[in-house]
Amino acid sequence: MLRKPKSLGRYDSYTGVVTNYRMIFAQMTTQMINQAVTSARDQAKAQGKGFWGQWGDQLKTSFTFAQRYLSMQPSAILAETPGNFAFDNGAISEIKLKEERDNDRGMQVYEMKMEIHHSSGKYEFRMDQDNNYINLLKQVYGQRVKTPFGFSSHGVNIRLGF
Repeated sequence: MLRKPKSLGRYDSYTGVVTNYRMIFAQMTTQMINQAVTSARDQAKAQGKGFWGQWGDQLKTSFTFAQRYLSMQPSAILAETPGNFAFDNGAISEIKLKEERDNDRGMQVYEMKMEIHHSSGKYEFRMDQDNNYINLLKQVYGQRVKTPFGFSSHGVNIRLGF
């Protein structure tokens, strides 16, 4: 999931879909998530699951919502909501990834700031720090992906500090 900062700590959420030709940003609206969660709960209820089973299925839906884009055509993804857009891969000159730490509530949370340098400008997103995401970007965009010190091409993340 990608988060595009807005203002006052708010953000728009997107699912990033990378193809051989473009990077698609599929906006995840509150209505879409609520509909998926309600559908999961209703399906679990129809299967005879109790409260905890329904709750578990609702949580799974929140984490697997983006999986549906794997079976959709890119044109269908782009047409899904007015907030969806795409960048042609050839127009992306660089993707910079920077590790950011947030000491929220005494816990250290690591996420990545992703800057996409496109022929039309610079775009910033936040994403979870996940080596699978980073490796996918490197696979598609190669040397255009710049990672912080300590990230290797094999997804090894070396943290310095105590």
